Amino acid sequence: MKKTLVVLLVSALVMTLAGVGQMATTTIEFWTAPNPFQEAFWSETVKEWNSTHPDQQIKWQVIPAGNSSEEVVLTALATGTGPDLSTNIFTGFAAQLIENDFLVPFNQFDGFEELLKARSMENIVKNGWGFNGNYYVLPLYTNPMAYWWNKDILDELGYDVPRTYGDVLKLAANYNDPGKQKYTLLVRYEPAWWDRWYDFCLSYLANSGGKPYWDSEKVLFNDEHALKYMEFIDQLFRKKYAPIESFQDPLQKGIVLGSIEGPWNINYTKEAYPDFKYVIAPPLVPDDYPADQPVHTFADTKGMVMLTKNKQKQAVAWNFIKWYFSDIRHDAKWLEMTNMLPSREDVLERKEFAEYLSANPQLAEYAKLLPYSVPPALNSKTIELQTKLNEVLWEPVIYGKKTPVKAINDAEKELNKIIKQ
Repeated sequence: MKKTLVVLLVSALVMTLAGVGQMATTTIEFWTAPNPFQEAFWSETVKEWNSTHPDQQIKWQVIPAGNSSEEVVLTALATGTGPDLSTNIFTGFAAQLIENDFLVPFNQFDGFEELLKARSMENIVKNGWGFNGNYYVLPLYTNPMAYWWNKDILDELGYDVPRTYGDVLKLAANYNDPGKQKYTLLVRYEPAWWDRWYDFCLSYLANSGGKPYWDSEKVLFNDEHALKYMEFIDQLFRKKYAPIESFQDPLQKGIVLGSIEGPWNINYTKEAYPDFKYVIAPPLVPDDYPADQPVHTFADTKGMVMLTKNKQKQAVAWNFIKWYFSDIRHDAKWLEMTNMLPSREDVLERKEFAEYLSANPQLAEYAKLLPYSVPPALNSKTIELQTKLNEVLWEPVIYGKKTPVKAINDAEKELNKIIKQ
């Protein structure tokens, strides 16, 4: 009888301990961008975390296929099958998630300010990622946009790299010849809503010193900064200094002298046009913009968000976030595996990045723009706003149907209607 009782007690103790062990392990769902380079990076990173945190595990997967990552994530959240953590979140989508109460503000956690300083991203986060006093997104990478200029043609003409709108117009007057497919500047005239990030939005940020072009309450661009840019665009198309037809790789083929490019085109150009020489420069600015002042630019940038409302899972997610962002090894490895700049203000100063940037000097030029790179405005109606911007401002000016002044006034009126709906 005693033997049977001992066996039962031991069995109960084992089962209890097993139950405690199971309860002590918390697993969170983590989704990342459907990109092969990022997939390889996160696979290795999550394995490292899981191997050293047996009681705080991460179940990692790529965001499932669908019409868009945003649509997939929203559908999953609506059906209760969404992730606890996710990357690949841009500001406009973040605003939509915030308004639907899906995101958790990071500044509610202990150590938030210290984490921003540890990763050298305090200014980056606070100058573009805030929403009504809270911070819901931690940026992973930043792709600043810059101008590329055909070095051989500029050298042949004896011109320096243009800095201002006036520089471009003087250059165009001496170079442009549409009959010979010789244009000065590529300006994307297509009506795709996202293209306006890379021209109108970018140039407003450059001209204004990084001020937002709109926020969650109203349009902010009806001023001299937008007007000077749109007057420049008007001149480019009236004088045929910019092509109104599409070409494949017009910069690399010598059809245009300059164009706005992202760092993702570096490797493509190196492989497809190995003899092409170019100079990377900050965005163009008006003639009265001080030459000794830094120039801001638009950045293609995405970050990580927390979506779980479960306190236990939040604790695990926050521990993972602190572990990831506070260790510079992760950013150095990210740079090497993805060729994308981590969202840090000290990339050019830290030895951990020096060797890679020395071997990739074009990317180092983009790194110079990191402290002045601004993400898309935090507004949940980004697509609607930029679609309307095409309709009432961009296309009418390009095709000469409106003056820049009227187009800007019309755009302010129509976009404010959308914002206030």
